[in-house]
Amino acid sequence: MTAAVITAAATIIAAVIAAVAVSGGDSPPPAASAAGPAGPTTASTSASASASAEPSSTPSDPPLQTLPADPATASPHSRPRLVAVPDRAPVGAVVTLKASGFAPDEQIRITFRDSGSVEKDLRDVTAGPDGSFAAEVHVPSETGSGSDTPTFRVWSLDDVDTDNQADTPFTVTE
Repeated sequence: MTAAVITAAATIIAAVIAAVAVSGGDSPPPAASAAGPAGPTTASTSASASASAEPSSTPSDPPLQTLPADPATASPHSRPRLVAVPDRAPVGAVVTLKASGFAPDEQIRITFRDSGSVEKDLRDVTAGPDGSFAAEVHVPSETGSGSDTPTFRVWSLDDVDTDNQADTPFTVTE
């Protein structure tokens, strides 16, 4: 008798799993039943119906952060963003740094961290009314030696906070 009940339960579970897999889990499967020695038995599948064999076609949560394609279009007070144009150049070359996401008229420091993690202050600038700026700097010579990726970095002098800075990798060419 016990073996018949276990067999009936296993048959019901297999039918539910097959129904969920075929339907993609979007609709509740039909109730399954089996006749055992004690009469008809119906299994509830609410826990099994929520498991889906395939991922959903739409995300369940919005992305944590979305950055604009152009740093000049970012809104003030969003997390700062920095782009170097070009992103590779030899020592002494002029590079334009474009940043956004600062408060209007905020004082910003521009630095360069070389491959040896030696950071040099390059210049200070003031963000425009929209919280962005573009500034030209010269690629400094490396003073340290190491394996770190050189980066340009900008950070607020008015509101020193880890969320109020940005950096971008840069390649120093020969």
